[in-house]
Amino acid sequence: MTRRAALGTMLAGAAGFAALGPRGERFDPRGRIVLEYWEKWTRHEGDAMERIVDAFNASQDRIVVRYNVVSDIGQKSLVSIAGGNPPDVIGLYAFNVVPYAETGAILPLDELAARAGMSLDQYTPGVRRVMRHQGKWWATVNTAGSIALYWNRAAFRGAKIDPDRPPRTIAELDEMHRRLVRTDASGALDRVGFLHREPGWWSWLWAYHFGGRIYDEALGRATVDSSEDIRAMEWMQNLSRGLGVDRTARFAESFGNYFTPENPFLTGKVAMIVQGPWIANLINAFKPDLDYGVAPFPTETAGPIDSPVGLIDTDVLVIPRGARHPGAAMEFIAFTQRQDMTEQLATAHCKPSPLAKVSEAFLANHPNRGIRVHYDILRSDRSFVAPRTRVWQQFKDEFDTQVQRMWRLEVAAPVALARLQTRVQSFIDRAAERQRRRYGQRGTA
Repeated sequence: MTRRAALGTMLAGAAGFAALGPRGERFDPRGRIVLEYWEKWTRHEGDAMERIVDAFNASQDRIVVRYNVVSDIGQKSLVSIAGGNPPDVIGLYAFNVVPYAETGAILPLDELAARAGMSLDQYTPGVRRVMRHQGKWWATVNTAGSIALYWNRAAFRGAKIDPDRPPRTIAELDEMHRRLVRTDASGALDRVGFLHREPGWWSWLWAYHFGGRIYDEALGRATVDSSEDIRAMEWMQNLSRGLGVDRTARFAESFGNYFTPENPFLTGKVAMIVQGPWIANLINAFKPDLDYGVAPFPTETAGPIDSPVGLIDTDVLVIPRGARHPGAAMEFIAFTQRQDMTEQLATAHCKPSPLAKVSEAFLANHPNRGIRVHYDILRSDRSFVAPRTRVWQQFKDEFDTQVQRMWRLEVAAPVALARLQTRVQSFIDRAAERQRRRYGQRGTA
């Protein structure tokens, strides 16, 4: 598609969205500035953010913020920006920051944030990686999560494993997994220790726990075929081979969906999982008596306890290009970033605060008993974020596909990763070339 045709499609979509999407007259009879805030959250997460909006509206009489729930928020936001009628604030995902910044869809916040009294120093080191790109500040983080190991302490005790000593290395996790596997009289699986495919949301993160990575941002190069990545995928295949592909598939058919009482961690069918802090909301809702523990996910070799390895994933607030009131939007965003507001929202979402400073009451009264573990990952110099590339969604989709094939033992890890390396590098190179042609300079994929 040519750029002119693409723009025409975007503008046509923008016209349609203007007629059908969230809208309303940006007029207030009291003469206040009306800010339209688009967010993706519903249910308890949306309710919690609406309480923050209500608190801001009640805190002053110059600005009123209207909270709008928008499905498929990434695409609809781009369409509204291309059509020249964006909202004033958008709640996006961390992976949106790089493509939105590089295409000029959002405003840099450096000057706006400084005028609002904000500083990057108020955030944990891991969270700052999400907010900045190519030397500029593009987003603030309203909720932050980190990924850790959750284990069923009762299952550990039943298998004669110390429930107070989670695995620190991959080898220890493997041994605990073997001791936790349980079958029925027919040999069918009744319980497993660990499954890479449960929940399967982060198929690409294992390399980082083997000392590797899958993307070199400085060079704009994929690194999925490195020796560390190969070891990580061979580890996954060894577990699949040991359980049996077909037997494991039949076992997984008994799992309920994530947000149900039949979630396999809640039912005890999977004794150890990789998950974010939000799972505590699920536990508290459906199985509040579950005796669980939380620790950093193991690594190939044990590292320093005070510097855990872990993925950081966040939700962000941005100001789109074409926003009518960027100064007022920044004032609202700054309000959401106050310590009391971030702790209120993080508590409701069962997440750690993104800020470097938190109150002891927040940690002591948090609904997730492992919140200090998640907070330690946000502060760790060995934490990591999803690859910072415009083609991350394509990258991840390709990775997911190859991981499924490796899990089913259809292809050896070195072969699958070599193919994946070629495939995703082509995405990265094409994106960089488009950037160079557009701006007449070297782009970053």
